[in-house]
Amino acid sequence: MIPPNQIEAAFETGNYRSVITLVAELQQIDGATWRMLGLSHLRLREFEMAETPLTRASILGDPEAMIELGNLMRLMGRFEEAAQHFAQLGPMPAGELSLRLQRWWGTTEFQMGHVDSGLARCEKAWHGYISLGDDELTGRITQTLAQMYSVLGNVSRALQLNKEALRVLSVDPVPYPRLSTLQSIASIYTQARLPEEAETYIKEARQILANPEYYSDQWMILVLSNEADIYRLKDDRPRTLRTLLELRALVEGSEEYESRIWVASRLAEFHSEQGQFAQALEALHAGVDAGEELPPALLITRGVVFRRRGQIELALLDFEAALPGVRESGDSHLLTRALLHLSDSLRRAGRNQESVEVLREGLERMLQDKDKARFRPDLEELAELTHSAMLEPDVAPFMEAVIEKIATLTGSVPLDEERLTHAQVETLGRTRVVRDGQPVSLTLHGSALMLVYLARHPGRTRQEIQLDLYPDKDPVAGSNYIRSVIRELREALGKGAVVHAGPHNMPRYSLGPGLSLTLDVQEVELALERGDMARMLALYRGPFLKTVTDSEWADDLREQLQAAVTGAIRSQMRRARDAGDLKRALLLANQLLRVDPYDPEVLVERVEVARGVASPQEIARYVVEMQRMGS
Repeated sequence: MIPPNQIEAAFETGNYRSVITLVAELQQIDGATWRMLGLSHLRLREFEMAETPLTRASILGDPEAMIELGNLMRLMGRFEEAAQHFAQLGPMPAGELSLRLQRWWGTTEFQMGHVDSGLARCEKAWHGYISLGDDELTGRITQTLAQMYSVLGNVSRALQLNKEALRVLSVDPVPYPRLSTLQSIASIYTQARLPEEAETYIKEARQILANPEYYSDQWMILVLSNEADIYRLKDDRPRTLRTLLELRALVEGSEEYESRIWVASRLAEFHSEQGQFAQALEALHAGVDAGEELPPALLITRGVVFRRRGQIELALLDFEAALPGVRESGDSHLLTRALLHLSDSLRRAGRNQESVEVLREGLERMLQDKDKARFRPDLEELAELTHSAMLEPDVAPFMEAVIEKIATLTGSVPLDEERLTHAQVETLGRTRVVRDGQPVSLTLHGSALMLVYLARHPGRTRQEIQLDLYPDKDPVAGSNYIRSVIRELREALGKGAVVHAGPHNMPRYSLGPGLSLTLDVQEVELALERGDMARMLALYRGPFLKTVTDSEWADDLREQLQAAVTGAIRSQMRRARDAGDLKRALLLANQLLRVDPYDPEVLVERVEVARGVASPQEIARYVVEMQRMGS
């Protein structure tokens, strides 16, 4: 026979696993023991296991179990049921239980969207706990209030309350309120894009869970989720991947459905950001059981993966299939994010009016969101959508308001200002870099080349850059030259112009998020893609970086561009000639020879076309040029 006080002692010291083990050996269980068993499961975040014992204890008349059963309903997302349960309980005896009822009832109302009444109940309970003079209990309600202020977007107040709670909450005998506070502070710092600060608190949470008495899979899932976000912000790709894989192993086969979906989505996003699209799709489908259709949340992620891969029609299919389910779920953040990525996909598909309509809804929802700062990465990724929105009368005011608000919340420079630390890079026919309207002096001829290279190939090591750009250089001399180029770019365009990530002995270089480039090379390629001949001819003033003669990569790009431009003009010229539009064909022949003066076929064709529409003097000049080039 197990003495009841042994179970109570294990419960009071937070040894919940022992409580569960000891109760399993009992033949008869009273209301207090059912309550302790239910609360042990609840505090280990084993919600399904907690419901039956708390219900039994409530039926047997245990008032604490009655309150915590409502709290359990809240934690399981059954808010309406929880609110009705609390309303039916009636007043509790004066003291801690009465305050606890107000705390969980207020939290439930807050989560249902009844913000004012929910916050008022919790504030009243908070004052009551302060009057009791129990630091531990006061710390717990303080942490609850902190979470509310975090949701309301009052991050500074949330952080202040959380740190006050942390000051009084101890690990022993019950570590979970302190663990929850550490996790909340880490989340606030993560959302504020301050990973170093977040890591300090999550490390302590890890240390608490290292004690076998306190460990639970559910708490570890929360901590690992924080860690994955921290490493992602630090651009520590190996640790991000390692943490996500550890998390996936933990949630596989568990009843943590939401966690499985979250991990599958994050892994897919991670792989797609690295250009590993097959692995991204594999991660998505690994998040669901065999034969099961992807839920709306993963359809949205797959749409993002397809959009990044450039498969816009597939992305549109996924976004449009997922939207009804996302709307029905009530997940405001996911819906807003889906609308942003759908809008960009519609824009890239040429469906501009639909794109504007979808974007307007997304921005209106974002303005209503309590946590606008979490959309910052999406707006940074969708920079073209952001900038195009600033030119649309129907959405520009909303975009401006969103950008300003996000900048205020994160204490950063507004997105448009930050990304519009703008450099215009001209490399076709002349080399010129203009920053915010002012010419920049670059003394190294490899500096402009580096801007083009990193825009096309981000995340390369110095060794990879040297092998691509200067394979014939001595490795040491090549590496030193690349260092000099990067230093000059940072001095000329700001220290964030070129950033690096990864291990100290092998950093990977990319253009910084605070630098927005307009590259004439990319603009020409875009004009070619769209068949915009006038824009292409206006931009192509001559060969790519013709003064750079020591780079095989530059030579290859120079040849590719010239071939693409001349090919496009030749095609238009022959189409005009076949249509009998000889004047247009002659103009195009002259433009082609401006790009490639030594093309013998075009020199001959120009003479032939000119004989039908040009003056004798022009024809004679063209004949002389043809003969001179042929000699």
